[in-house]
Amino acid sequence: MSVQGPLSSPPSRPVMAEARPQFYIKLSKPTVTRVLIVVILAVFVVEVALGFMAYRSLAALTSPSIEVLVLMGAKVNEYIAQGEVWRLFTAIFLHGGVVHVMFNLYALYALGPLLEGYTGHVRFLAIFLISGLYGSLFSYALSGPVSVGASGAIFGLLGGISIYFLKYHNNFGMQGRAILQNMAIVLVLNLIIGFSSGFIDNWGHIGGLVGGALITFGIMPRYRQPVAVRPGPQPLEVVDRRVLEAIWTVLCLLLLAVGVYVTTVVRFGGFAG
Repeated sequence: MSVQGPLSSPPSRPVMAEARPQFYIKLSKPTVTRVLIVVILAVFVVEVALGFMAYRSLAALTSPSIEVLVLMGAKVNEYIAQGEVWRLFTAIFLHGGVVHVMFNLYALYALGPLLEGYTGHVRFLAIFLISGLYGSLFSYALSGPVSVGASGAIFGLLGGISIYFLKYHNNFGMQGRAILQNMAIVLVLNLIIGFSSGFIDNWGHIGGLVGGALITFGIMPRYRQPVAVRPGPQPLEVVDRRVLEAIWTVLCLLLLAVGVYVTTVVRFGGFAG
């Protein structure tokens, strides 16, 4: 009978791979995007109803009359110069026809969840509204015809997405670069289409783009690693910059107000009445 001698070294154990922390950005649901879509649709239904009641024409079901649009708050330069500055806001939610509103709703549906997901509800709403207001301002300053539509705000979303992924493109790798390329292509194509048509408010689009990029630059989230790091997936913490973001938003609105005042004085000789 043989006897087994002592082992010269302890038996080897399988080496377990060390779990490392995997950081990610927690996305927000597109709640504000959905609310905006509903609001824009509801406003368009009111436009159509008023037009049909006023003119009893089936054409009003697809293309609200200019009188209805002006009544509901279209951008009319002369009226704004007379003190109806609120038209810079209301014009964002009005549309000149079914094709117009459906195109903008599709763009909002496509772009909104992406930007709202990364910036959150409040920031996204601020970007949308300030972009729309800057679009109205540029149109007021540089374009004469009556104007309506959320296109300026939509261009602002393009600007906001571009600024965000320019800041964080290294964190997203190929996905971030692809998003930036797509935004550039969409922007260039829309500008080409706009400048090749005489019925599109290109200055409103450019103003929205500028406003969206400007406000996003100051209020987009900044991230840091969690204080307690643990193995596995873990969301990054958003740095609390609410005071700075509020100040930046106020500065953007003050710049907007200055633009309205200067435009009114230089182009229209001051507020009438």
